[in-house]
Amino acid sequence: MEHQRNLGGASGDTFFSNLRAFFVLLAREGAGLYRTVQTGLSYLFSTAESKKIVTELYPDPLSSRTPDELPPRSRGFLENDILRCTGCGDCAAVCPAACISLSVEPGPKPGKLWVSGFDIDHSKCLFCGICVEACLPASLTHSRKYERASGDVLALSTSFGRGPISVEMKEKWRQQREAEEEDAVR
Repeated sequence: MEHQRNLGGASGDTFFSNLRAFFVLLAREGAGLYRTVQTGLSYLFSTAESKKIVTELYPDPLSSRTPDELPPRSRGFLENDILRCTGCGDCAAVCPAACISLSVEPGPKPGKLWVSGFDIDHSKCLFCGICVEACLPASLTHSRKYERASGDVLALSTSFGRGPISVEMKEKWRQQREAEEEDAVR
């Protein structure tokens, strides 16, 4: 309706007044289009005054944090002290992302487990800390490392296990148990 009035939609307008209204509307719209294109082209060809570079290089030596500057309760990648780990599996049981896989075998002493495999898939980890809280021997902790990138998802997995028990190790443990039993009998 607005355009009809501007273009001479009323019955008393003459041809020349309609033509004049058309060119006024065309000039107004053309000026708006010109300002829009001018603004866009200035950004495209980097001539805009208000355009400033906001992207920082990585790592920026002035604003990036080192692991020592992180807050005390920050959560980095998970690490496991395999010598303290008992292989109980509580961490894997409570993990909501199921990023911890654990495999155990009978150890050198009766009732002691050998943690042959302890893998953490950091591509699945939520860094929630529930597994760290559930770890009774406190072998599982958050490190201060938080930067890691890879194009391969498998490279984001970390293994902490001791490896499978070899035949030689089983024989050595058997001999140690027999020697301990003989010492206990004497």
